[in-house]
Amino acid sequence: METLRTERLALRPMTMDDAEDLAERRSDTSTAQYQAWRAPYPVERAKELIADVTSRPGPLPGHWYQLAVVRLRDDRVLGDVAIWLSENGRTAEVGFTLHPWARGHYYATEATARLVDYAVFDLGVHRVEASTHPHNISSIKVLERIGFIHEGVRRERYWVEDEVSDDAMYAILDREWRIRRAQD
Repeated sequence: METLRTERLALRPMTMDDAEDLAERRSDTSTAQYQAWRAPYPVERAKELIADVTSRPGPLPGHWYQLAVVRLRDDRVLGDVAIWLSENGRTAEVGFTLHPWARGHYYATEATARLVDYAVFDLGVHRVEASTHPHNISSIKVLERIGFIHEGVRRERYWVEDEVSDDAMYAILDREWRIRRAQD
């Protein structure tokens, strides 16, 4: 898959060189708090995830694909974005995680918007979804800032090992995204 670019960022395929950074980010308790993993996150597990992702040429139906988010001015990895495609390729789900020190600079907003551009304009996705814990206000703000609409909360749907929580659902349709982008 080719690198996606914005004014400040590059979203590039992950490599094994990203394993330690990924493990460090996922080991941060504020990052892991609302995610599907527990901290600490071992480097070996990060390598397994990267090996799985890089075994595919890009996003494929039924699989998650992750991209490293890199700041162009200093080539520093800020975090990652991910995309999952439904079996028919018409629906995508997106996600994002950033290092704590990279938050608050609208990097997640910029990277996620670029990933939605890719899903809609390059992959022909009809609907882009995202879900988060209802208390994850920072992620909710990112989604709302780029136009995602809150569709509801699925009660006790999201499991991390033996703990369950609610799942707030957000989405945007391709026609809504196209209108937003035409107005930018």
